[in-house]
Amino acid sequence: MILEMHDICKDYPMGKSVTHVLKNVDLTVNEGDYLAIMGPSGSGKSTLMNLIGCLDVPTSGTYILGGRNMTKCTDNQLADVRNKEIGFVFQSFHLLPKLNALDNAALPLLYGGVGKTERRERALEALKIVGLEDRIDHRPDQLSGGQCQRVAIARAIVGQPKLLLADEPTGALDSESGRMVLALFEQLHKNGATIIMITHDRDVASHAHSIKYIRDGILTGGETYA
Repeated sequence: MILEMHDICKDYPMGKSVTHVLKNVDLTVNEGDYLAIMGPSGSGKSTLMNLIGCLDVPTSGTYILGGRNMTKCTDNQLADVRNKEIGFVFQSFHLLPKLNALDNAALPLLYGGVGKTERRERALEALKIVGLEDRIDHRPDQLSGGQCQRVAIARAIVGQPKLLLADEPTGALDSESGRMVLALFEQLHKNGATIIMITHDRDVASHAHSIKYIRDGILTGGETYA
C-alpha cells in the first residue's frame, strides 16, 4: 500500500465563516495502481492533490504515505518527502527557462544533494525513457508543448519516486501531444509506476485503470477497468 487517507477534511476560514472544501475523504492507493480523480472546477480536486502531494496539510484526519504519518511531519520533513517520494507533473510544465532539458530533468536530484555526474547520468536515462535523448541541450523555448511536458515527466521520474502525481497533464497540449503523454503514462504504469492523475476530462480519466469522483468536497468510488 502506497497511501491511506482517513477522514480527511480541509477547511478555509472566510472572514467569520469557514468553507469546508474537503469533507471526510477516505482514499487508499496500492502499489502499481493507476487512478484518476475526476471532478469539475470547484469540486475540491486541486485541494486534494495538494494534500496528496504534501504541498498542504489537512485540517483534520490522517494521511499515511509509505507507512509514515504525513500529518505529524514538520515542514522540512514534508519538503524531503516531496523531493524524494513524489514525482509531480503539472499542466503548465514549470520548467526553468534558462536550463536545458537535461538540467531541468536533473533538478530533483540537485535539490536532493546528488553529485553532478550521477544526476546527469540519471537525468539522461529519464529523458531516454520519455524519448527525448536527442533534445538534451534544448531549452524550453526550443521545445514544443508536448516535448516540454515529456521533460517534466522525466523530471518527475528521475528520482524513482513512490508515487507519480499528475495534475491535468494534458490540459495545455494539443490533441496529438496529449495522446502521446497519456501513452507515456500507460507505459510507465506497465513498468511499475504508481500514478494518480487529477482531471476534469472524462476522456483523459478513461486512460487510468480506475476512476474516483469528487464533487462538493466529497470523494466517491467510481469505475475499475481491467
